[in-house]
Amino acid sequence: MQSQILPSRAALVDRIAMQFEYGQNLICLVGNSGLGKSYLAESFITDKYPEFNKAFVKLGAHTKDTELVQQLLENSFRAPLVDHKLSLTENFFVLYNEQPCGPCLWVIDGARHLSDELIQELQLLAKKAPDTLYILITAQAPKILPEALDIHLEPLSLVESRRLMAMFFQQLPPQEDPIFSTFLHEAGGNPSILLEWQQNQHQLTLKSKPTLSRKQLNLFLGAFVVITTLFLVAVVYQKDLADLLRMQQDVAATQVEELPEPTVLTTQQALSDNDSQSADDVAAEQSSDDTQAAVQHDVQSILGALTVSHSTQDGNQTNEPEKDSGNKIANGEESDQVTGQVTGQITDAPTVVAQALTQETAAEEPEATGTQEQIETPQPAGVSEQPGDLSDNIWFMAQDSNAWTIQLLAVTDQAVAQRYVAQHKLAQIRIAQVKRNNKDWWFVTLAPFATLDDAKQARANLPQAVLAGQPFFKRIVQIKQQIQQSQTQK
Repeated sequence: MQSQILPSRAALVDRIAMQFEYGQNLICLVGNSGLGKSYLAESFITDKYPEFNKAFVKLGAHTKDTELVQQLLENSFRAPLVDHKLSLTENFFVLYNEQPCGPCLWVIDGARHLSDELIQELQLLAKKAPDTLYILITAQAPKILPEALDIHLEPLSLVESRRLMAMFFQQLPPQEDPIFSTFLHEAGGNPSILLEWQQNQHQLTLKSKPTLSRKQLNLFLGAFVVITTLFLVAVVYQKDLADLLRMQQDVAATQVEELPEPTVLTTQQALSDNDSQSADDVAAEQSSDDTQAAVQHDVQSILGALTVSHSTQDGNQTNEPEKDSGNKIANGEESDQVTGQVTGQITDAPTVVAQALTQETAAEEPEATGTQEQIETPQPAGVSEQPGDLSDNIWFMAQDSNAWTIQLLAVTDQAVAQRYVAQHKLAQIRIAQVKRNNKDWWFVTLAPFATLDDAKQARANLPQAVLAGQPFFKRIVQIKQQIQQSQTQK
């Protein structure tokens, strides 16, 4: 038992244990706030039933039902897989069938935060639990659990109040002290109020506090006025200095830069510049006219020579037919060349542009054709191969529901299950794949066994390395239910 507990509270702990032994599995400890219900519940779970699986849960305003169910089952079973879609009773029976937990003691502090559904579940478990299950709940009002036995926690008497304070305070005033006796009566036997006693605050101070003289008060007031005045002067000075700096920056920014003096030309310099510019323009125009005249002269000379040669060829056509025809062909080629040279200057640019467009069009056609062929040519689709599945779910669904299995391993990684099977190389290995909380689980089992005795005999013959994982027995009907639930989740 805890060291600091009053005799009346210790007797109440024994009374609760006696009620449990008389067959009352659900007890509610009722008392006002501050009477020490939580401390008494902690003392009970610490001192009583050391061989039980114990669970102490302190409820709060933000505690969820799923958190309470998780804590109760985790403290009762070894590494349980809790299905939050099932109720507390259903989870308890499923886990008990997989691995019996033995007698349990649950202490829940704060019944006002329990939902109606959980109250019904606790009452049902207290009646139909397959093994011994004691449930102790603390509450501030009676009849919160209709089927529970309410045990009321009374306030402390004056003697017990002083005794409780003596456990936590080394020095206490005498019983005749008026302030201390008044405090004990006003506390009403509430331990939370009694433990808030502060001796320094409940002593009478007969010495009066020193007061300030009028001279000192005037001195403090004068110092405050001086400090305030200096502070205001500093603020005003800082503001004026900031305004002055801002004005200087504005003046420096608005200063106009001096432009260099323009160059002044006299009338004669301006006229001489204009005359020289006009003379240059005239010389350029004359040179362009001379160039055009020279080109025209060359063209006329070439045409005249062609005309003379053509007339000479006509006169000598009868005497020298073969030579005449040769000269005509030559003269014709020369005339064609000269004519091409003369007219080429005029038609050269449009011809080059047309040729470039024709080449570009011809180059684009095969590219477009090749692109169209690439688009129209279908590409063969690759066939992806998926790795095989280790699960024997179809085999489990075809087995007898009353048969038994020995579950060796439960993991969420398929590779771990593969290494485990390859390492131990046991016979009758069957792997079930189920889904829980949106996660895939692989159960490595030995199956099937017609009876539980056969399964126990097979478990005794397993190697020590496998027995180190603490395998347990499981019915095939449970695996079927888990497989069906996984299929509905998908």
